[in-house]
Amino acid sequence: MAANSTRMFETKHDWSNTAPSIAVIDAISAIENREPTNLADTFDTTLFDRIDPEALDDLLAGGGEITIAFSYGEYRIRIDESTLRIVLD
Repeated sequence: MAANSTRMFETKHDWSNTAPSIAVIDAISAIENREPTNLADTFDTTLFDRIDPEALDDLLAGGGEITIAFSYGEYRIRIDESTLRIVLD
């Protein structure tokens, strides 16, 4: 049986002060140790190809109970009312 090599990154945010789309890019950039502008080259895709960043920001800025989950490259991203969680298997 193989050992579980899942890595997780989690931060708390006030989405009225931090755009979720920017928080995702900043977090993955930090994990990958790359500039945000180089992520598209790293994953052969942009965040916009996976999810509409403006819609993501608008949904979470509205408050209320909401959870959004999607993948970007090798990462599974889950965002709720105050938490950004990124998992890499």
